[in-house]
Amino acid sequence: MNAQRQPVSSAGIDQHAKLEDDFELLDIMLVDAEHQPPLYNPGDYWAAKARNAAKEIKKYGIADFRGSTNLIGMSYADNLCIDSRNSYNQGLKKWARWLTNFFPVNRIFDSQVRLTEVRANEAIAYAQEVIRLKEKDRRLLEKYSVPYSLLGQCLTKAEIDGKEYSTHYLSLLEQHDNIASHINFKKAHSIFEIGGGFGTNVHLLLENYKNIKKVLYLDIQPNLYVGTQYLKAFYGDSVIDYRASRDLKSIKFSDDETLEIYCITPWQIENFAGTIDIFMNSHSFVEMPKEVARNYAAKFSGFRESADAAIALTTYGWFNLDSTYLPSELPTFFGGRKFEYFEAGTLLDSSERNIFFVSSGKLANK
Repeated sequence: MNAQRQPVSSAGIDQHAKLEDDFELLDIMLVDAEHQPPLYNPGDYWAAKARNAAKEIKKYGIADFRGSTNLIGMSYADNLCIDSRNSYNQGLKKWARWLTNFFPVNRIFDSQVRLTEVRANEAIAYAQEVIRLKEKDRRLLEKYSVPYSLLGQCLTKAEIDGKEYSTHYLSLLEQHDNIASHINFKKAHSIFEIGGGFGTNVHLLLENYKNIKKVLYLDIQPNLYVGTQYLKAFYGDSVIDYRASRDLKSIKFSDDETLEIYCITPWQIENFAGTIDIFMNSHSFVEMPKEVARNYAAKFSGFRESADAAIALTTYGWFNLDSTYLPSELPTFFGGRKFEYFEAGTLLDSSERNIFFVSSGKLANK
């Protein structure tokens, strides 16, 4: 199979890319997850969101998961939450949602949904003006390539010089630029990202660094399903999904220059046998139980020749200790590795800070 793969770029695909549903793949993930220990299943922060997303996927499909008709991408994508009742599809909440279909309660909810939609559109318009006015955004577009970024009916976007860009992509590009000032991505051949959302960061990296040929992308189900299908829309057979890898006792990259994107479930981290040049996590480590994040860090540290790999950890500065823990604990999960700490403003609000912990290892910028 590997010998038939050709180098692929998403640059020429643009709006012709299409999201395909594969409910069989989703079901395989969900069923297999039931037999895994808590260490490899969503913690308290994500458990309800994951169950809700699975139901939403089955009901709506993923063609417009970045729109406003469903909450498939709640908390990891850039969809708009216009009607919060979409999250009420489990247990007693499901019956509460059903009651809102009747007069006069339905009139109240429908009115609020219309008002929320107006406010959301205003927020998008304001965000576009902010992005247009910031010179840094134009410098980023001169420095990096942004592939087609609107797949999935993206609504949160901005037009710059006649071209539309996903605000989410631009935000991640700014985040990446901060990391790239410490890590030389041009020398990397393989990357490993845990909690990659729906594949945006992988998409940006592959389009900007043709030297990166091997990707290990891990996420919880059903987020992994959405990310897998999203990346397939751009990279086709270069994406190895869970159906293809679930029975592999050892997951390895081929020893060649073909593009390989392994989309793996949490429990499959134990089966990986290879070398990683850059390990990345954005935000999700602090949303996991500590023992889960520590286990991931320990497994990565046990990868062959990973002792001097680069590590980039990002989290938000507006964390809530009621639902997470102090970001300063993250570097301690990686043994004796030394990390640089710095903060940077976000794309739309310089008063909001992202926190970065970077250990450049063998890929330090010199």
